[in-house]
Amino acid sequence: MSKKVIVKQAKITKVEATPEKICGRGGLFFFLRYIENIHFYALLETHFGFLKTAVKGLSLYQFMKQLLAHFVNGNDLSMTAFDRRKQDDAYAAVLENTPEQMASSHQMKRFFRKLLLLGNWLYRKILLALFLWRLWIEKPKIIVLFGDTMVLDNNDAKHRQGVTPTYKKKKGFQPLHLCWGRYIIDALFRQGADHSNHGDDFIKMVARAVKFIRRFYDANIPIILGSDGAFLDDKNFRFFEERLKIFYICGGRKYNDIKKYLEAYPREAFQSLSEHKQLWKYIEFGNRLESWSNFRRGIFTSLQTEEYGQLKLEFAQTDHLIYTNLGQDVQLTEQLMRAGGAEYLAVEKIIQLDHQRGKGELTHRALKEFATKEQLPFEQFGMNRAYYFFLVIAHFLYEAYKLDVGGDIIAVTCYPNTFRRRLIDFAVKVVKTGGQFILKVAEQAFEELQIARLWLRTSEPLPIGIT
Repeated sequence: MSKKVIVKQAKITKVEATPEKICGRGGLFFFLRYIENIHFYALLETHFGFLKTAVKGLSLYQFMKQLLAHFVNGNDLSMTAFDRRKQDDAYAAVLENTPEQMASSHQMKRFFRKLLLLGNWLYRKILLALFLWRLWIEKPKIIVLFGDTMVLDNNDAKHRQGVTPTYKKKKGFQPLHLCWGRYIIDALFRQGADHSNHGDDFIKMVARAVKFIRRFYDANIPIILGSDGAFLDDKNFRFFEERLKIFYICGGRKYNDIKKYLEAYPREAFQSLSEHKQLWKYIEFGNRLESWSNFRRGIFTSLQTEEYGQLKLEFAQTDHLIYTNLGQDVQLTEQLMRAGGAEYLAVEKIIQLDHQRGKGELTHRALKEFATKEQLPFEQFGMNRAYYFFLVIAHFLYEAYKLDVGGDIIAVTCYPNTFRRRLIDFAVKVVKTGGQFILKVAEQAFEELQIARLWLRTSEPLPIGIT
């Protein structure tokens, strides 16, 4: 007969408060240390130093540091969250602040009110300076950009300036973005009714980025611009071809004459492209719409399978049209070849680049998850514009931090929620001993998160050049 084993278990019989400074957002310290050491605040002061605060008020540095922590923390992005954090000595200690240096919600609102009449241009200068900093670090030989709008659904917001109907049949804002990989490198904050190709916003934005790249990074680097069918416009194409001398890949529309033209092609004339269990049939042709001045390279694709590889019935196949000038300009083609980009001339590569537009849209998904909600907090358009731009800047810095510091600790493709749970939400204790403040981390987390490596990597990152 087996003996009954009695296991003694420690029981918690009491709970008590502790005066020790323990914070569950220990990763904010390392992120802010990185921001400090890349000289971001010097860049900010260069462009926003004209903002005067009261002698007894908080500095621009404090406002921006606490805003960045607010965005990266992500657990509560309401303005009243600043009031609660002002009462949290441990949170202040992780930010290397005293409680008196923490901003209240009213101070933050007054700060944004000072930015009410400030347009897009100063924020955009910050984004381009950050873009140049990443170019110097990542050193691309060919730059692929992606332009698109992103709808911020504020349909349930009351009395918001600029909240107008969008193409998604929701009221909100519709900023225009220019992306390079994971980064939003330029933006325009606009009302919801401003469609993708509104006015000349898009070509001016692209022109600004191209001139910036060629002036400060490389005068001869090939540039490829991707966009969807909302930007299909002969005026845009001619500007890119004749003025900017860049390549573009743009989604098209299947007009009736194009349908008849493609239906005349025999099935055996179509070629196949397989990628990630999916199969496309495609054919290349030259085309000029009635309003166009030039013939352009057209590629028609038809998706034959579901995402998991199951073949579709013919009526359910997804058709798509692509227009590009890749391979049409002799000088641009030679420039691309010298940069080692001969593969970009192939039809298969052009189709793959067009598919990457979908991956480019993941940048918008990441930004929305980073923001935690699409509703902006203020009633006045100018204050919401400032909030939106600081959110975009914080997202850019978060992506850079993830790549530079957390690259072998967490997947660089992870989304903000995963990043926060892993590299932000771990407990630390701030203690003062021997005249020093020390951040203490539990041994298991210290080893698992490679805290010693985080400390070293946030010490001397490549700083931002002041542009």
